[in-house]
Amino acid sequence: MRYSKLTYKTKAKKPYLFIGSKVRGALGYTLKEEVCINPSYKCAGCFALKKCVFFKMYEEQNITHKYRLDIKLDDKEYKFSLLLFDELIQYEEAIHSAVMKSLHPLPVKHKTKIKKIKEKKKHIKLLKLSLVTPLRIKQKNRFATKDISVIEILNSIKRRYSDLQNKEYKKEIFKEPEIISKHLYFQDLIRRSDKQKTKMNMGGLMGEMILKDIDAEVYKILKIGEVTGVGKSTVFGLGKIKVKIIEGEE
Repeated sequence: MRYSKLTYKTKAKKPYLFIGSKVRGALGYTLKEEVCINPSYKCAGCFALKKCVFFKMYEEQNITHKYRLDIKLDDKEYKFSLLLFDELIQYEEAIHSAVMKSLHPLPVKHKTKIKKIKEKKKHIKLLKLSLVTPLRIKQKNRFATKDISVIEILNSIKRRYSDLQNKEYKKEIFKEPEIISKHLYFQDLIRRSDKQKTKMNMGGLMGEMILKDIDAEVYKILKIGEVTGVGKSTVFGLGKIKVKIIEGEE
């Protein structure tokens, strides 16, 4: 599956723990200014919804949105990437223009790459799985706050990847990797929603696991998750994971 990766780098006036909400909010404001052709400036009942990139990214409900932010928490630089999947790639020019407008007048370095998700299959002896930004996955109807199984992570990635490709999700039975060590903790995050006039808790699990005996299918799904993100609120930059091979194939 192809995707477009737009990367932006500038210097913030002060460091932020979590820039995801700020970046997404500013982009939404300028994007609507860029693309809205409705005199009422309202999405409800608009004649142009089917072709409106703002609606697809911000207002469309009960779907897997075809983009995500790629950020780091407490980064020393104001740097982020925007990954566009499927139909949103065609709106890349308008989205880029809105991002640049939202960052004005700061000087910005930017680059754009069209990439492809590669479904690599390898059997790995030892692998480090890092939860780089808070992971929000529900277990028993509640967001996990202390622990999460690798199987839950794999199913979340598989479901999201299916949605991004407009394919039916079929639950898969994965072989559970042996966990050699695990250090997970809950990271609090609060964002203010101007639309809902309230503060929202966006905390989730962070940390790392060392996994043993990872079969080829599990490795493939985890590598896909590096691109797609995992769990809820990936549009804000949450659910970012990284995998690192400690000991390779036998």
